[in-house]
Amino acid sequence: MSARTEEAYAPFVADWSLTKVLMPFSHAMSVYFRVRTFGIERIPRDVPVIYVGKHPRTFLYLETLLLGKQVWWDANGRPLRVLEQRATSLHRTPIIGWMRRHVNTIAATSALARDALRQGDSILIFPGGTRELYGKPDQLRWTGREGFARLAIDAQVPIVPFAIIGADRQHPLRMRLGKSSVWLPPFPLPVRLDYHFGEAIAPPGTRGENEVAEHAAHVERATQTLIDDGLAARRRR
Repeated sequence: MSARTEEAYAPFVADWSLTKVLMPFSHAMSVYFRVRTFGIERIPRDVPVIYVGKHPRTFLYLETLLLGKQVWWDANGRPLRVLEQRATSLHRTPIIGWMRRHVNTIAATSALARDALRQGDSILIFPGGTRELYGKPDQLRWTGREGFARLAIDAQVPIVPFAIIGADRQHPLRMRLGKSSVWLPPFPLPVRLDYHFGEAIAPPGTRGENEVAEHAAHVERATQTLIDDGLAARRRR
């Protein structure tokens, strides 16, 4: 995440687009994906948190919307702010672009992330980003990505690791178009999605380079374990 911001922080707003359109739509998607949730009681309710997980091998928006529904809407929890890269081609698409504008995303900068946490909002970060979008299914790739750990230590907020089991199998085919890709089928297959939440991980009290690296590695191990255990549990069911 960049240390500077080009836009002012805007408070979370639960307007009609979110409450009357996107939340009912997310309920329908919960039925479509047969969503199950495990460990949501582990999420602290008295402080904001940083959610971290693996970036699915898809364009992500439905999975993120479902996450917000579970931790904010259904649980009457703290608002969830998604950190995202601005001005991509997807922002200009009619449907996805509209969704992104109305789920209270914020630009992926350290300044805006700190503002959100200070306001009491939780934030969502996918440290692997496009590495995992085009990487192996169910495998984290966070090497060198420690910004989330540094942010947690600076803000002194816990990190909640989570896993979305099934998300990497919704679009089994990828067609390359120059520097871009198209995932097929264009609408995700109705693969069951299981959301697993781990124990909240408190930050160390100081922010030396060793503390940042160790905290990032600790969270990465916990997140990969959630993925591995979630896959194993699904095979047993």
